[in-house]
Amino acid sequence: MSAASPGERAYDAMRLAVVPWLRERRLRKEKERCEAARFSERVLSAGRFHSLALRNDGRIACCPNRVLGPNREGQAPPDGTPGDFVAIAAGGWHSLVLRSEGSVACWGLNHDGQAPPDGVEGDFVAIAAGALHSLALRCDGSVACCGQNNDGQAPPDGVDGDFVAIAAGGLHSIALRSDGSVACWGDNYDGRAPPDGVDGDYVAIDAGEAHSLALQRDGSIACWGLNGSGQAPPDGVEGDFVAIAAGGWHSLALRSDGSVACWGRNDIGQAPPDDVAGDFVAIAAGHEHSLALRRDGNIACWGQNFFGQAPPDGVAGPFGHQ
Repeated sequence: MSAASPGERAYDAMRLAVVPWLRERRLRKEKERCEAARFSERVLSAGRFHSLALRNDGRIACCPNRVLGPNREGQAPPDGTPGDFVAIAAGGWHSLVLRSEGSVACWGLNHDGQAPPDGVEGDFVAIAAGALHSLALRCDGSVACCGQNNDGQAPPDGVDGDFVAIAAGGLHSIALRSDGSVACWGDNYDGRAPPDGVDGDYVAIDAGEAHSLALQRDGSIACWGLNGSGQAPPDGVEGDFVAIAAGGWHSLALRSDGSVACWGRNDIGQAPPDDVAGDFVAIAAGHEHSLALRRDGNIACWGQNFFGQAPPDGVAGPFGHQ
């Protein structure tokens, strides 16, 4: 047998060393992307007119609203809420928090049963709050629903499945399956919640007022639903993103370098087209405001602040409960 040529030796070296290294690096980036997206979902949340943030010690901070403003429903207590919480969700006029033992505490508007004052017992691992409905992901992968169900967004019997993440929009709900595809239910006007779901290899999802986002494993973003303000480009958004947030009529995405990309309606400064530079680790999009958690634990805010939901000077931490 003749000796291998220099080209063959180089190919063997690449196959045995470089290719496994590239694969390991890709898998590491995918894992980091999944972890960053989950962290962002848990520690920061923006509702219609209020904001929530999870402190390092497990307490909840609420951006203060004016006494006669939307906080008349009690969805954002100015003094915050003590407790051993691990995740938060701000809805239209209500709030949800997940306790470390798996139960859910609720406060705010409860006209449709979306925020039972006694909370919801269960073995939950994630929560999501829509305009007037709520979702909670059980450890077995099924979804519990409560609140308004006029468009099928919150079936009282819940939704069975092998889900790993959930998101609640204005009148629709979506859930990420373990295989990377997305299930949808509720109002499908403008294609925001296709009843057959959305196939793909996604690692994170979010639902806005009338649009949906899904973060792909390669860092790009898929969008569907209403795109009247450019919040959900049907061709998606390319980039090296690690987290996403869908607001009322705008969208945000956190890049791996810590900056925030914005698109959609920007009439109140909620989605600057030139993006927002910074060393951010989590994001949230409300109806007309945006939040981003800095690596140092403080929060930057931009957009509508009429009710104190997005103070232009930000909110001092430390936030970011692990």
